[in-house]
Amino acid sequence: MTSLPPPPNVLVVGAGVSGLTAARRLAAAGAVVTVVDAGDRVGGQIRTVDLADRRLEVGAEAVHLASPAVRALLAELGLADDAVASGPGATWLVTRRGLRRLPAGVGPSGPTQLGPVVRSGILGPLGLARAALEPSIARRRVLGPDEDVDVRQFVAGRFGSQVADRFVDPMLGGLHSGDINRLSLQSAAPRLLEVARSGRSLTLSRSARRSGPSVAPAAFVTWREGLERLPLALATGLDVRLRTRAHGLQGVPGGYQVTLQTAASGEAGEGEEQVERFDAVVLACPATAAADLVAPLVADADRAALAGQRFASVATVLLAFPRSVVDMRPALRGTGIMLSSTSGRLLKSATFVSTKWPHQRHSDLYFARLSAGRAGQDAALDALDDDTLAGMLLADLADLTGVTTRPVERLVTRWPHTMPQLEVGHAGRLARVRAALDGAGSNLGAHPILLAGSSYDGVGLAAALASGEAAAASLLGERLTTSPTSASHR
Repeated sequence: MTSLPPPPNVLVVGAGVSGLTAARRLAAAGAVVTVVDAGDRVGGQIRTVDLADRRLEVGAEAVHLASPAVRALLAELGLADDAVASGPGATWLVTRRGLRRLPAGVGPSGPTQLGPVVRSGILGPLGLARAALEPSIARRRVLGPDEDVDVRQFVAGRFGSQVADRFVDPMLGGLHSGDINRLSLQSAAPRLLEVARSGRSLTLSRSARRSGPSVAPAAFVTWREGLERLPLALATGLDVRLRTRAHGLQGVPGGYQVTLQTAASGEAGEGEEQVERFDAVVLACPATAAADLVAPLVADADRAALAGQRFASVATVLLAFPRSVVDMRPALRGTGIMLSSTSGRLLKSATFVSTKWPHQRHSDLYFARLSAGRAGQDAALDALDDDTLAGMLLADLADLTGVTTRPVERLVTRWPHTMPQLEVGHAGRLARVRAALDGAGSNLGAHPILLAGSSYDGVGLAAALASGEAAAASLLGERLTTSPTSASHR
């Protein structure tokens, strides 16, 4: 496509952190930016609520600091100095022998050190023997340059089925609310690709050890006022129009025409409509919504690639227990619990908020957060009313930790069809869609429509921030030296 000047008039659809990051960067470069979102708040999957006079999270829980770009952005926003780091403590895995501490050096994509795994007691003798073969097997199991496989196939091929089922399923599968038999290694665990394609051993590779487990406690931060400080800071100074839906996108010479519909009372079909022209568009919205918007510009197959993305529904239950009830429960001295998809329980994970976060320690109360929902479980989750859902999760918690006293306060939050599933072949499908959008823009003499957000470049706030940065840099004709990461925490 021919070189174009930076766009002076940009529409960003979606006021999550990807859209807000792109908008902030474009506005700083001199563009006139309009951000629209059909919801009534900024932040997307970040939502901070009040429970028992505390600010707690019912969506994304923390920001991962592995990326230097994320650390630089927080400093730029004035959020670095008063960030609160998560505290130390064991993360528990649910095993057939009860709760076992997550070994050091084990990340969502498998172990980078075998010694702690051997000492953990989580693998059986055959599993340990098979995992120990990884250095020699690595040379015989090399991914091709464009090859993508499901996460379980790769991990089980390298380390054996026990490592895949007992470590990777509860960790990476839980973080994505997905099925590791379908999740793409390339898109869900991109940090391992270089090692996987080189034939080097993961347990002997320095780069794999440096990438580290993405659940390392000190790598996560939030703020006393809540995680919503991040999107609120990103939105400062921007023209953000909430309860406003974009539709009817059409290409016009040199740009795009979009109908913006503002709801009069929070209802999608009500309110004022206005047709506006933009030089560029960033779609920082779910792939299914983007599919409808770009339908007039791309072939049916490209639209279908977006519309066909699967999403998982999830639910969180915030709990406030009397402090005296939980003080003597050893499990709650850890920061949380992760369960495999084969556990037979509704509970997917638990975060022991008052242990994990120093600022959430309370003299009278103890806070915990329970999560449920994986890909393919939507119907089962939808069939449960809030009381039944919370009761089943509390029963699972009681079985695992011994906490049987009822909470003094409770809040159930549902996130229907929220977690995008980056399944095998995702990167290739996305590349074809982006190429089609580039071609459509070229035919109009316009910038291509850009896609940004977790539907495209990985779940988790670090990936969302990087995706927004990349979209803005593309419009500004810049080249980034960092790439999105799939580090996630929910």
